[in-house]
Amino acid sequence: MNAVRGGSVLFFALWSCVCQAQIEAVWLTCRSGAPDKTVVSWKSARPGPSLVRFGTDASLGSVACGTETGLLHHVEIATPLKGTTYFYRAESGDQRSEPHAFQTCPADVVRVAVVGDWGYANRPDLTALKADRPHILMTAGDNVASLISKQRPRDKANIDPFIGLVRSEADLFATTLFMPSLGNHDKQMDERGKKPVPEKPVYDVDATAYLSVFALPDAGWRWAFSIPQADALFLSLDMEHVYDLGTSWQTSHDYRAGSEQFVWYDRQTRTATNGFVVTLLNERSTCRQLEKGAWHRMFSRGSLAITGFGYFGERAVETNGFPYYNTCVAKPGDVYRDSRSVVFDSSANYMLLSFDCAKKQLTVDLKRTDGSLIDRATYGVRQHGQKETP
Repeated sequence: MNAVRGGSVLFFALWSCVCQAQIEAVWLTCRSGAPDKTVVSWKSARPGPSLVRFGTDASLGSVACGTETGLLHHVEIATPLKGTTYFYRAESGDQRSEPHAFQTCPADVVRVAVVGDWGYANRPDLTALKADRPHILMTAGDNVASLISKQRPRDKANIDPFIGLVRSEADLFATTLFMPSLGNHDKQMDERGKKPVPEKPVYDVDATAYLSVFALPDAGWRWAFSIPQADALFLSLDMEHVYDLGTSWQTSHDYRAGSEQFVWYDRQTRTATNGFVVTLLNERSTCRQLEKGAWHRMFSRGSLAITGFGYFGERAVETNGFPYYNTCVAKPGDVYRDSRSVVFDSSANYMLLSFDCAKKQLTVDLKRTDGSLIDRATYGVRQHGQKETP
């Protein structure tokens, strides 16, 4: 009898481990545009229903269900309490994840980490970034190296690179809200070759795989996300390799005056009442000169812009005082120094944005991946509605 009972315990323990192992990756995003709701996403080994058990303690007393019954699952849960630890577990039938927990943005100091060019960083050491305990992790594009696969040639729906990214930092993605921005490599489904071939586009401009994996606000390829207690608004654009527009090397959505992206960003920056407005994009900072300087005028309505173009850390300041940052978590490589650069460092780096909610102050740290400080700058709330610099 004892042998049978012991065997049963062992069986159920092994069964539980197998079920948990069948949830291959878990990650957190937001598609509502504010952190009072969180999307729990996962990939199961077998098709199944989508269910999340969650709550503010380990009893997981609440349940939320989704309509998806395939391998990818996205279930939105309510997370209205500030500075609160939420516990959750993802389930697809008998496939279950381990229990995880994450903290929502608090009411005093909100920390947002930003990385760029993760796809070419070859599993970077993020020990220092994680030690900063960011409440949200954002990117400035190029989250993966490409979608190119010998087994799946020119497959715009190839999600394997993104699932690989999540699995490379499984605990970070399961416990930290992730808000990525697009880069050209996130859409690259074929090699560029020596010159554009009209009938053979290299990039999936629609970002099919990316949008199927990450549940994001608005159109997804561009999004707005606010953190009310920090009085902050983040705007993410799809701008990279802009001079390939109209060719088979085109990677981003149209950026020209009158385009959907231009009109959307113009409206967002004109109507925003937030004290802090931060823009994220993958293109180099000189894109501010596009459309006869209209992009710089729009960027300048905000607090700062962060790009992920080139393998370096930088703060450049335009003549009107507006700061353009570049960040790259990959090792040193191509350099595209801004003519207005005041801080420059050819080291793998990331950014930490700390919003002091009481003081209405933003501290921006540009840091090497070993945690050492490259640059620190502090910003007060912007004077929105001021006359624009021509």
